[in-house]
Amino acid sequence: MSPTWKITISTSAVSAEVYESALEPFSEAISVSEASNNITISRGLPEPANWAGDLWLAEACTIEAIATSLPNQSYIEQTIAVAAASLNEHPPEVFISEVPDIDWQAEVLANLPPIEVGRFRVRGRHITEPARPGVIDLEIEAGAAFGSGEHETTKACLEALTAALKRHQPKRVLDLGCGTGVLGIAAAKMAKPQLLMTDIDERAAIVAKAAAKLNHVSCRVIQANGWSNPIIKSIEPFDLVLANILARPLRSMAGDLANALKPGGRAILSGFLYWQENFVMTAHRAHGLTLEKRTRKGDWLALTVRRAQ
Repeated sequence: MSPTWKITISTSAVSAEVYESALEPFSEAISVSEASNNITISRGLPEPANWAGDLWLAEACTIEAIATSLPNQSYIEQTIAVAAASLNEHPPEVFISEVPDIDWQAEVLANLPPIEVGRFRVRGRHITEPARPGVIDLEIEAGAAFGSGEHETTKACLEALTAALKRHQPKRVLDLGCGTGVLGIAAAKMAKPQLLMTDIDERAAIVAKAAAKLNHVSCRVIQANGWSNPIIKSIEPFDLVLANILARPLRSMAGDLANALKPGGRAILSGFLYWQENFVMTAHRAHGLTLEKRTRKGDWLALTVRRAQ
């Protein structure tokens, strides 16, 4: 495998979106998370906001961008300096490191306890005890794909999915950016719809296909970049779309999602922090989708949105 590189900066939550945009041209994927206590915000940043109703901005955020070629540190630092100047801030320090070619999720999964959320229990093969009565058991070996069930976005999606399936039994479901396929498989086990799972990463599609077979779920799994695949077009409109991705691609694909949902159809959106809700929802409201349910796990959100009848 080709080496992968990680670009990391630390900033305040109120400035994270600007720096995220600045790093976007250099990366294949970007994540934003609350910084650990040992990370210090660069001097000159504004004081963080405090509680205001249900909205709280973390004191510090860590932004991590993944690149598939060695980044030019000097050029990136210049770009970050321009972004900082637009915010009237001192630029944060840029750290670049090579990501070791180790299957970390597979390593971690071997010791994970089962995760129980809503109607579902997600477990690795090492867990052999049967699930409680009424709980739908999902065996997921993460391998090279995201989605062992332990991350808070996956938990939030499973809880939101449980609620959504109580209201309506979908006939056509799309798991967009499926990772291991845990969300699509969960929907299939509970509602038995026609299921399509897609991921931009070929390895993830392979993992999801194996997971579906392991869980005795009939579905189609393909490699696809977002909505740009004729197979997706041939199956839509969907009753339910599951998209646990990232804030920026969700926002950019809001129109595609709205067009692919049948009237009254729902989508569960996740992969972003709670303070990014307005950033995500503004685009979806512009395309006629309304917020039906907000599910929060820690600092992470899953939003259930609906197209009008």
